[in-house]
Amino acid sequence: MLTAIKYRIYPTKAQQELIRKHFGCVRVVYNYFLDYRQKQYAQGIKETYFTMQKTLTKLKAQANYAYLNECNSQSLQMALRQLVTAFDNFFARRAKYPNFKSKRNPRQSFAVPQNISLDNKKVYVPKFKEGIKVKIHKTLDKDCAIKQAVISCVADTYYISVFYENNKSIPKPLEIKKAVGLDMNLENLLITSDRIIYSDKKKIQDKQSKLKKLQRRLSKKKKGSNNRKKAFKKIARLHNKINLARDDYLHKITNEITNQYDFIALGTFDAKSFVGNNRLSESVASFNRHKLIRMLTYKAEIKGKTLMLIDKFFPAYQICSYCGADTGKKSLHMKRFACPHCNKTHNRDLNASINIRRYALGMIDDRHRVKIDKSRVGITRSYACGDSSVVMSRYGDILESGC
Repeated sequence: MLTAIKYRIYPTKAQQELIRKHFGCVRVVYNYFLDYRQKQYAQGIKETYFTMQKTLTKLKAQANYAYLNECNSQSLQMALRQLVTAFDNFFARRAKYPNFKSKRNPRQSFAVPQNISLDNKKVYVPKFKEGIKVKIHKTLDKDCAIKQAVISCVADTYYISVFYENNKSIPKPLEIKKAVGLDMNLENLLITSDRIIYSDKKKIQDKQSKLKKLQRRLSKKKKGSNNRKKAFKKIARLHNKINLARDDYLHKITNEITNQYDFIALGTFDAKSFVGNNRLSESVASFNRHKLIRMLTYKAEIKGKTLMLIDKFFPAYQICSYCGADTGKKSLHMKRFACPHCNKTHNRDLNASINIRRYALGMIDDRHRVKIDKSRVGITRSYACGDSSVVMSRYGDILESGC
């Protein structure tokens, strides 16, 4: 099974200069061949990786591009691979047309395809024979084969991502004994059918207020001055800290969810419809739902758990989880509502997570040993796969019964 791990590295000043050279040379090669491929296509000539590789060899022999020889040749070839992949994704309609890379991009990176080794203190890659100091927070599996590494820089902070094969197979899905429904919303990150609320606002609230102060100070700096450049760097470092805090919290809660439950049903929503709303655009922008789904997907897969994504058109907020009646559409400011048929009062988000759980359990096939009356899932008062119970959480808050 192919997996990856990211480490913080601490290069010396000379190594930082060489890393920046790699960033620049890889960017030059990518942009040059993106323009070259466009011109060749206009003349009816189709370029492949191998034809561009021959052109790259001739390009490095030119006096204007002699500086490309100072960097690892395989990293330059990986830039061509990335360009080919970008065009393949475009023609398969998985991505937009490739853009030119900019040196003003806050994240710069280059790939190293082979000759990578790692010990307890340093990582060794081509052109860095003395090794780069690394902080090992998690060791690699024994007898693993390192396939590739990517060195990146964000806000003057350097990282290396190591991709390796650990010779382990993906486990088969476990028998479902405990299931949960998850509802994503704008107010909180997640709410479970077991009344657990996950919210990252407390983790980054102090950093967000500090960011606003720094941005106000930046607006008063003179354009082109050194003080403005220093303010830009402070803001970039703080943005990086906020992103790291969010990622850390996402890893913690996804680990907790995938460890506690065998079946996870996740309801999705259309965030694009909220971008135009001035009051909600900040919440939508800060909520990285794609990263949350990606973490839940791969962690559930390697642990043998089952993850089901519920379509955004499923009316989870409209169905009463007590009697199954349709209570109609609800506005975003309505936190609680009373069912007109059974007079039961519900928390809107908790009610949605319960409906998501029941709907997902009604859709699973007979390979899972779960006793479910599929004709009654979602309209009965009892939960399928056992009654939902309040569980303890290290990273979430329990929703009180009156909320």
